[in-house]
Amino acid sequence: MHELSRDELLARRLIAQGLAPSAARPSLASALDVAEHLLALQGQTYDAGVRALSLRAGCDDDKVLKEIESYCVVRCWPQRGTLHFMPAADVRWMSCLLYPRIAASQKSRRPSLGLSEEMFEACSEALHSAATTPLTRAQVYELFAETGVDPTEGRGSHLLRAFGGAGDLVQGPKDGNQETFLHVDALPVAQHEPAHPLHELGQRYISGHGPVSVEDLQAWSKLSKTQATTALKSADARRTRHDGQDFWMATWQEDVSAEDIRTALELRLELPAFDEYLLGYANKDWIVPDEIRVNVLTKNGLSWPWVMEGGRGVASLR
Repeated sequence: MHELSRDELLARRLIAQGLAPSAARPSLASALDVAEHLLALQGQTYDAGVRALSLRAGCDDDKVLKEIESYCVVRCWPQRGTLHFMPAADVRWMSCLLYPRIAASQKSRRPSLGLSEEMFEACSEALHSAATTPLTRAQVYELFAETGVDPTEGRGSHLLRAFGGAGDLVQGPKDGNQETFLHVDALPVAQHEPAHPLHELGQRYISGHGPVSVEDLQAWSKLSKTQATTALKSADARRTRHDGQDFWMATWQEDVSAEDIRTALELRLELPAFDEYLLGYANKDWIVPDEIRVNVLTKNGLSWPWVMEGGRGVASLR
C-alpha cells in the first residue's frame, strides 16, 4: 500500500480540488464542472463562494454568476446547516441523506424562538406554493408574516435554513443586494436520484477532495463514523496510508505524475474566505499554522482570504 508523505497528500488534494493542474483529473471548465466534481463547496459568503468556483474553473466571476443565473449551480444548505454552492440536480438527495443529522438540534431551538410545529408547517406550505418563482428575502419574510409568523428575532432565518436543509429551498442569483429563494420543485433541472446515496456521496467526495480519511468525511458531512466508513469503503477508490491512518483517493489519481506533484507544491494562490481547500477536511492544522489561523478561520466561524503556498497557508489577507 502506498505511503503518502504530508507534502504529497496536500499536493494531491490541490489537484483533486482543481486548484493545481493535472491531465489525470477530469476537466473543470465551468462552475458546473467544479460543483459536480466537488459535489459541494462552502459558500458561507456569496462572493467568496463565487470566487472559489471561478478559481477552480479557470474563468472570471462573471461567467460563474451567469451559471448561477441559469440555476445549474445553486447555493443551499446540504450539510452542517451551512451554505454551500452545489449542482442544482444534487440538492434533494444530498439534503435528504445529510439533513437528518442536524434536524433534531434545529427542531429543539424552535420553542425558544416562539415557533410551534403548526407555525412551521404553515410557513412550509406557504413557501411551497409561492416560491415557484424567485422571491427575495424580504418577500419570503412578508409571506411568513401573512401566515401569522413574525420573521424577526431569528425566526425567518431559522425557517429558511430548515427548509433549505430539508432539500426544499435553494438560493439563486441575487436581486441587487438581496438573496433570492426558489423551491427545488421549480428548478429547471431534474433532480438526480442515485440508487445508493451513501455510495455516491463517498465516491464523489473522494474524487473531488481526496486523499481523504473517515474523519474527513465525518467532519464534512456530519455522518456517523459507521456511515462515513461505509461510504468510503464502498467507493471505487485506491486506499493509501499516511501517518498510520487510511486515506482514500480516486482511481484517476494513479495517473497523477511526479511533475504534477511538484507543480502543485510550487503554487502560490490567493484563496477566498471559507475556501473548500481548508473547510473540506477535519484537520485544519495541516493547512493553516497556528500563527495565522486566527486571521484565516476562527473557532466561532469568521474567515478571511488567505495565501496558500506549498499546500499550506503562509499569510492572511485580512
